[in-house]
Amino acid sequence: MYSLKELGLQRLENKKQRMSNLLKIANPDEALYREIMLSLGYKNNKIPFLELATLLPYSEIKKLSKREVIEQALLYRAGFSDDKDHIPSDFDFSLKMTKDVWTYKGTRPSNFPEKRINQITYLLIESVNVGIFNFFKNKIEEFYQKDITRKESKRIVLNIMSFRGLGAERKVEMFFNIIVPFFSVIYGDSERYQNFLLKLIETHPAMQKRKINKGEYKPVSMLELFGFIEYSLNKE
Repeated sequence: MYSLKELGLQRLENKKQRMSNLLKIANPDEALYREIMLSLGYKNNKIPFLELATLLPYSEIKKLSKREVIEQALLYRAGFSDDKDHIPSDFDFSLKMTKDVWTYKGTRPSNFPEKRINQITYLLIESVNVGIFNFFKNKIEEFYQKDITRKESKRIVLNIMSFRGLGAERKVEMFFNIIVPFFSVIYGDSERYQNFLLKLIETHPAMQKRKINKGEYKPVSMLELFGFIEYSLNKE
């Protein structure tokens, strides 16, 4: 029987393998952008969000200088809008999804794709000058700390994920499900930053409660939460 920590580390390794595979076919900016866009779809709209990230890659996002124009371009390519007023004339208007590929049934209003597109544009516009990869890499290195307590881990993650748009809990989920495994691969030869990211997942308080034996249990750390999720998947 594996411990929750061992299962949590196993889940982290599985995520790192996914990121490693993605980095074989896409540069760091595009790879990270795709994973973030994919995460916005939750269970119902993952595939359409990935298609949207492919139709409007980050390399094109970087050419747009205003948040509102990024949002307009994403909504156009997603099939939600025909508005072209502020989009540059060299934009390929022939590339467009149809609205019927998006799922609304069983999707909470807070997760409607138009709302998630609006929210992510704040991160996209903040990152265009340095690139989304360097945006997070610079923050990880800026807020590096060798010894980390539970309280300090919350502060560090908050600082690294300090951009507008998404809610606080959603940004924490994004950090541990995407940023930590992605940069754990990037920092494969750096024990310093590997340990830093691992300590954050070991010390940061879990954000969710989990059902166990008809009761409710709140995992202590995000690593323990990873372990509970991995245990649940293995039972299915």
